[in-house]
Formats: sequence, C-alpha cells, structure tokens
Amino acid sequence: MHLSLIIVAFAIITYLTLLMLKVYTHHGKSFEVPNFIGLTEADASTVAKQKKLRYEVYDSVFVPEAIPGTVIVQYPERGYRVKQKRTIYLTMSAIQPEKVMLPHVVNVSLREAESRLVNAGLQLGRLEYRPNEYRMLVMDKSLHGMPLPDDTMLIKGTSVDLVVGKGLSNEVTQIPDLFSYAIKDAKLALYAVGLNLGALIYDNSCYSYDDSIRARVWKQNPRFEAGSYRELGTSVDIWLTVDEEKLYVEPEEIIPDTENENIF
Repeated sequence: MHLSLIIVAFAIITYLTLLMLKVYTHHGKSFEVPNFIGLTEADASTVAKQKKLRYEVYDSVFVPEAIPGTVIVQYPERGYRVKQKRTIYLTMSAIQPEKVMLPHVVNVSLREAESRLVNAGLQLGRLEYRPNEYRMLVMDKSLHGMPLPDDTMLIKGTSVDLVVGKGLSNEVTQIPDLFSYAIKDAKLALYAVGLNLGALIYDNSCYSYDDSIRARVWKQNPRFEAGSYRELGTSVDIWLTVDEEKLYVEPEEIIPDTENENIF
C-alpha cells in the first residue's frame, strides 16, 4: 500500500515538474524575429518590448549611405525563430564618422609609413617623389595638397598622400605586369616599385559593387614590356573586368572595349 502511494506521489511530482518547466521555457512556443533594420534605437526598443524580446547595441559604425542612428545589422536575422526574452544584438549606423589620429610617418621608410597608416585605420594615398639622398624615405605628408600637422584627427579610411625620396639621380623603375591582379594587389605592386595607381576603368561586365570588388586587371597603360622603364611616381591606369574570357587572353590580343566603361 505504501509503495503504491509512493509511486503515485512520485508520478504526480514528476508531472508537475515537467509542466512547470514547459511553462517556464515556453516549450514548443517560438516566433519569428521581427525586422529591426532601419529602425532607430527608440523604435527598436518599442518593437522588442512588444515581442517580449531583449536587445543590445553591439556596435556602432559609420556607413555613408546609411541613415545615421538606425540599425544596419541584427542578429539573429529577421525570420529566425526564437523564444521570448531572447537578446537581439544590433549594430547601429554612427551619427558621426569615426576619427583616428594620424600616426608619425615622416623620416621612416615608405613601407613602415604604409604599415602605420593601415594600422591606424587610414590608407596610403598618392606618392610624390623628390630628390633625396635617402631613397624611399618619407619626407612629408599631405591631404588634398594641404600639409598635415602631426596628431591630426582624420576620418577613418582617409587616404594620406606622401612625399618620398627618390635618390639624387633621375632614377627610373620597371613597369610591373599587373595582368589578372585584383585592385588591392595591383596597388601594392605599383607602390613597391615607386609608381602610382592612376585611373580605374571598369568594363561593361561590372554592374555592381560586388563586381568591382571581384574585378581583375585585363589591360594597363603604360603596358608591361621587358626593359620598359618610367620615372618614379609615374601613374599607371588599369582596366578591370569580371569577364573570364578577357582574363584568359594575353593583353596584347584583346581588342579594347570602350563602350560603357566606367572611369574612376
């Protein structure tokens, strides 16, 4: 008799425990995450409360094309099924662009100056070469032709122009072969030999921003030729494409396509 009562009591307690757990965890009850993209933080807070969710602003980044102070990324994404009280992490578009301090880049090598700029969140801009006994030593820095004092605060991503020593003679450098290079690699190859990146010309195979990122060089001017040299600081224009046929043909065999080209 006592054993039967113990078994019944245990069954009742187990049932009640499972029932409470089910209610507490909303077992089997989930709903789709709403869309927070484009909302201000105040509106996102209202939506989160309505859906019995929590939210947290995880990051804030400046995006020129986004409306300042609005959500640009959310996790989990819209439509993902969650339970109540789940935290949704939001990335907001910053109201003001992020600024960084210009590092010390004068009287160091060009390679070291570029490294310092990149580490600070800036970019290497145009190079101007002047006679100096120390080749590839940075002599000065500027922005749009204006001198830049040390410790200047610049918008993150700004390109800083540098004046670089080219030795005491009229030194020249070999034009590199940039065929099939991505833009970033082409720029590095040119800077490595003391040249500048000139115009970027996209053919009509490039329709979107993603295409421009994937595009590769299929033509350049001046062309690469063995024994072809130019003065330090010469600009090299490059033509870019995502057309695989152009990237499998030698540049001299290609008939230039000037229709719908986009020049930057």
